[in-house]
Amino acid sequence: MNLKTLAMATTLAASSFVPLIAQTPAPASAQSNCSAGTWGSVYGWGDCRGTGAWKLKLSCTWGGSATSGTITGPGHVDVKCNIGSARSASIIFL
Repeated sequence: MNLKTLAMATTLAASSFVPLIAQTPAPASAQSNCSAGTWGSVYGWGDCRGTGAWKLKLSCTWGGSATSGTITGPGHVDVKCNIGSARSASIIFL
């Protein structure tokens, strides 16, 4: 423990006790069994089962990309490249 950490710990211990309530965001693992891929040379697909919000991100050749709208809960989505061919698809957890 360095001196700065020790000083902070001492200051906190000496001050009056104030309960802290931490709110943490829902873990990305709230979605389960998600998968994504490409098909037909210009399309990407995404499937998720479970709860939580997510989007499909599609990377394309020639600097193109596409992202689906937000999907809440289980579902399937297809996205088409705006330019070039589909390279990879991935799920973005929100």
